[in-house]
Amino acid sequence: MENAQFFHYKTQPTILHKIPAWIKIILILVLAFVAFYLPVSVCLIVYPLLLLFSAIVLKFSLSEIYSDAKPTIAYVVLLYVATILLNLATHLSNLEYPVAHWSDVYTGMSRIFIPNLTYLPLLAHLALSLEITSLVYRTTSHGQFKDGFSTIEAFITRKEATPVSDTLALALSFIPRISTFWNRLSRAWISRGGRDSVKKAFVLFPKLFHVAMREGYEKSLAIQNRSL
Repeated sequence: MENAQFFHYKTQPTILHKIPAWIKIILILVLAFVAFYLPVSVCLIVYPLLLLFSAIVLKFSLSEIYSDAKPTIAYVVLLYVATILLNLATHLSNLEYPVAHWSDVYTGMSRIFIPNLTYLPLLAHLALSLEITSLVYRTTSHGQFKDGFSTIEAFITRKEATPVSDTLALALSFIPRISTFWNRLSRAWISRGGRDSVKKAFVLFPKLFHVAMREGYEKSLAIQNRSL
């Protein structure tokens, strides 16, 4: 189930897998940036098309597609909860006592749960940008990312040594690795009788930080040893 985790590489003989990594790195920078300037109507059309492309052409499973969409879903929930709280505060501040008609109270309360569509452009752009990033991450391994960065850096600097590429590749590899660390800590938490709660976040986040820092330190040592 590792491939189902956030932005993990998926081995498949698809057209995107065969594109050179340096081209995909340039594409992800350009397309993810352009996604934030497209009209909302275009985003709402392109996004589901990319999901179909992921499922049909790239053979991504529903769990993999859902995993990469989790940040967008979490942001949607966060904005919706914030909208409810803001609407509730506005409704209570405008409520007059004594209440003249209880029907007015009911109407006002029902409006509290209406989503704020002013966030729709931001959500549409974010979802499309994340999906574009997902396509690149799922079809490019860590080694390919490093080779791609090295190709770009060597072309720019005209030097064989590519220290910046090593750093960038290490940073990119941490995004899916953090997801792996969190899932392992979460499973350990549940196996010991823990539940999904605020306490879980307070207990596990320090451990996640410790594990991630140790992993980064060990990888940096490995890179230094290979460069000697």
